[in-house]
Amino acid sequence: MTDRETTADLTGSLLGELPTGRDDQTSKQYLRLRADILAGKFPSGAALHETQLSDTYGASRTPIREALNWLAHDGLLERATRGFRVRSGTPEDVIEIYAARVALESEAAGAAAIRHTELDLARLEQLHTFCCSASDDTEVRAGNFRFHEALWQAAHNATITALLIRLTTQLRIYDSGPPSTYGEPDVLNGEHDLILKALRARDESAARKHMRIHLERSREQRIKMFAGG
Repeated sequence: MTDRETTADLTGSLLGELPTGRDDQTSKQYLRLRADILAGKFPSGAALHETQLSDTYGASRTPIREALNWLAHDGLLERATRGFRVRSGTPEDVIEIYAARVALESEAAGAAAIRHTELDLARLEQLHTFCCSASDDTEVRAGNFRFHEALWQAAHNATITALLIRLTTQLRIYDSGPPSTYGEPDVLNGEHDLILKALRARDESAARKHMRIHLERSREQRIKMFAGG
């Protein structure tokens, strides 16, 4: 699987949901810009101007302007003196985002243990099998995203899912382009397995516990990568 294919795969997942109330052209430019930002086409701190982007994407300025506003709302861009720039941050920003993610996704795991359907569980099992058989870092990473998204869906809480989509999207800014090594696959899959066992047993407490441990380890890895260590 190539980096381009992975980006397309993730854009077609929950992370690529369209903003509500937008016309077709705005939605199209929003998705194109979002995919390119998350793929690292525009580096952290890069200035984005609607006139230049209009030429680059062959689109009128109005849908580009609207798309930029939505991306700022998503937390991927921040306003600059002239237009917008790709959000940049510090390890402290990652810690803050993860604090919210750990709380929300632990709650989602607990809810999924109680509310999941047979279809939800089958989807998670399939994704876990894919992650365990994948050897390429890019595939491991894509599978990991999908597994977490499937768990959010299994919680059947639209509010938590929407918040987690936003937080996870913001975290991807700090990946700065092509995926780097995404942790030890065996450890990652082992943690997913413990979460799945808790879901099968409908053990709300264990699901929350194992998700918290999983995300706290992920947080430490991301901080190390972000700091260049």
